[in-house]
Amino acid sequence: MSVLPMLETSASQGCCPPLSARALDPQVAGELAPLFKALSDPIRLRLLSLIAASDEVCVCDLTDAFDVTGATISHHLRVLREAGMVEARRVGTWAYYRLRAEALDLLGGLLSTGSAASSRLPAPSVTALPAADHGSQGPAISANPDVVRLLGDPLRAQIVQILAEGPATTSHLVADTGAKQPNVSGHLKLLREAGVVSAESRGRYTYYRIVPDALQGAALHLADLAAQARATADEFRSL
Repeated sequence: MSVLPMLETSASQGCCPPLSARALDPQVAGELAPLFKALSDPIRLRLLSLIAASDEVCVCDLTDAFDVTGATISHHLRVLREAGMVEARRVGTWAYYRLRAEALDLLGGLLSTGSAASSRLPAPSVTALPAADHGSQGPAISANPDVVRLLGDPLRAQIVQILAEGPATTSHLVADTGAKQPNVSGHLKLLREAGVVSAESRGRYTYYRIVPDALQGAALHLADLAAQARATADEFRSL
């Protein structure tokens, strides 16, 4: 079983402050990205919530909760286990899964927002660009895992970290990340469509800023799962 080593060290040492407090270096972003990727699939996100609802869950119960094959469930559980989100033990012929609450604590802390960051915006008046249409959908990650999935890409995660320090243009982001302009623009488009980033036209320039509620929704959902796991830590299911 492969488990990300940073879960064993970073959480206890406070290596990962909120994005609004300090940008992560590329190595740490690369280490965190697999956790977000693990939660980017709706089946895996629901699996994690089912596991978090009890101290331990038999794989047999998890399989019965989905209209997919047992092999599919086993694959998704393996992804969650290798990302360090869950751990398993075998009892006879069955495997029992338990949430690793420290993993959710780490992601929840990373996505939490603090006080407003200093702005790089110049003085000219603001003309808001039209935002992507999401209907009545709110920022809650429990209904839409787009935020977590998007942050699974190291460059997008780095862009979000930079924008958490204050609004910036594409040129700023290209200079700060060292990525090519088309790549940065493509990632900004995806972040805007998911409601994570908004854009403002100021004179000849377009500035991008973080939408705090989008990150806060993800952080609150992860924190709720961690709290639920702690509250049900001694509630073993009967065999």
